[in-house]
Amino acid sequence: MAISRYKNFRHVKAPGNPGELIRKRLETFPSIPASELEDRSDIIVRLRDSQRLDRIANDYLGDGRYWWAICLLNDISLPFGNQVLPGTLLRIPVSINRILNKIQQRINKI
Repeated sequence: MAISRYKNFRHVKAPGNPGELIRKRLETFPSIPASELEDRSDIIVRLRDSQRLDRIANDYLGDGRYWWAICLLNDISLPFGNQVLPGTLLRIPVSINRILNKIQQRINKI
C-alpha cells in the first residue's frame, strides 16, 4: 500500500474555539494561526492564471522554497489542490524573517 504524503498532517484548532477543528496542516513546525502572522506591511496580490506559490515566493521573498510561508499566512492547507484558484487574494510577507522569528518563538515556548 502506498504511503500518503498527507500522513503527517495534523488538525489545527480554531483560535478562540479550541473544540472546533478547522483544517489539517503539515506539522513541520508548531501550528500558528494566520492572524498571529499578519502585519500591516504585508503585500496583497491577486493570483493570476498559471501562477504558482513557489514562483510568487521567489519573486517577493527571494527564494521559491518559502512557498510554505505564503500558505501559513493565508491559512492554505492544500496548496496544490483547488483551494488556490486564479483570483484568490494572497497576503505576502514583506520579509520572511518575521515569519521565521514567530515560528522560533513558538518552538521556544514548547
